Amino acid sequence: MTGPYDGILGVEKESVVNRFLTNMPVRFEVDTKGRNQLNGCVITIDPTSGKATEIKRILINDDHPFFG
Repeated sequence: MTGPYDGILGVEKESVVNRFLTNMPVRFEVDTKGRNQLNGCVITIDPTSGKATEIKRILINDDHPFFG
């Protein structure tokens, strides 16, 4: 998942909160301000059993930069 760190699922949080409080339709705008992030995981799978043997978290943002 990628998106703004201070948003809600990639959209401006004010829009989501307004929709929740008023129960009225609101256009969800992509949050282009603020800090961005990338989250994910890398899963190592045993080819024999098909089971996961290792899971590593990926978090890349201003506080956790990625160094290849």
